[in-house]
Amino acid sequence: MSAVAVSAAIAAPPLGPFEMAFVRTVLEHRGLFRQPSSDEFEAALAELHRYRGQCLDNPRERDAWEPELAEESLAELRAKVFVMFGVTKPSPAQWHKAYTALFGPLLCETCG
Repeated sequence: MSAVAVSAAIAAPPLGPFEMAFVRTVLEHRGLFRQPSSDEFEAALAELHRYRGQCLDNPRERDAWEPELAEESLAELRAKVFVMFGVTKPSPAQWHKAYTALFGPLLCETCG
């Protein structure tokens, strides 16, 4: 870990499992599969803050289309939806596209 990334991690408030998964997914969406720089980490953290702000402005409820996933996987999916579409209340098609981008297709090619 670079000294810049260490200082960024120390300066940031502790993140829970949801927040860590969200930030990691944002970084991976941006093509960063290594230790992020301070600026890269701060930019991903800013996305989390934008997401939280949008959730406060427009509270979301779990809908029937949201997949049943463990907390970390759900955080990854919500992050992917947010960075792909900029929404906290995705349509069924948006859930599907983000899920496929993260975890692969829901159906095999022969199932349609």
